[in-house]
Amino acid sequence: MLRVIHFVQNLSLDITAGAVISAIFLSELMGVTMDGAMAIGLAVAIWLIYTFDHLSDAYRTKGSATNPRHAFHQRHFKLMVALAVLVFGLGVYNLFFLPKSTLILGCVLVALSGLYFLYITFVRKHSSKELFAAFVYTAGIATAPISQLQVFTLLPTLVVGCFFILACVNLLLIPIFEEGVDTRDGKHSIVTRLGGPTVKRLIGVLLVIGLGLNQVAFFQLQEIKPYLILLLMHLTILVILIKPEWFRKFQLYRILSDGIFFLPALMFV
Repeated sequence: MLRVIHFVQNLSLDITAGAVISAIFLSELMGVTMDGAMAIGLAVAIWLIYTFDHLSDAYRTKGSATNPRHAFHQRHFKLMVALAVLVFGLGVYNLFFLPKSTLILGCVLVALSGLYFLYITFVRKHSSKELFAAFVYTAGIATAPISQLQVFTLLPTLVVGCFFILACVNLLLIPIFEEGVDTRDGKHSIVTRLGGPTVKRLIGVLLVIGLGLNQVAFFQLQEIKPYLILLLMHLTILVILIKPEWFRKFQLYRILSDGIFFLPALMFV
């Protein structure tokens, strides 16, 4: 079972599925509908972003990569490039089925993604990519719901803010566990630059802000289910942060920290 989970992780399928689920959750809270073309467009965009990132890291790693995802993309580099080209073609075809408003915001997302890859290519040794990646991820899941809003109110801002915080802490938490792997592979992360204790304090501050945003969103929406879902997402990260020794084995830290973006599916149970 763990081999299947790690295979799914190596292909970024869990990230992709979590993004689509989160976008549908946002659409529900905003009172709009996310159709199949929008879901496919988001899935293609998120998968390509993560796959290109892993291929880039695999290509730049000297020798055999220690990081499981980078090692997987090293072993199957040509196959993953070919698959990425096919998925890109699907994304281009899917563009013809997207509403104009979604297409326009989608172009903004493409521009942001381009800036992200320029950023990690030329500024990798001097600054961190985690917060930028969180911004691109959040923009991706928010594009379809926001593009359909007639009036932009405080509630979407609060909920999207919560997801940005969660994306940030997810991308900050994982490097704490993988600091040794990153060091051996010669990769830079916010932890290798600032140190684990500083990053842990930053995660704590962000979680407090996220919980505050969730509380204000609850006062706006007056619905308990989305409030509890977002609360559970924050608390999952908090438990991993406080008790890291519980989650090192079998990469449970990654399974759970990425898995929080599946929790919005509880909205429809």
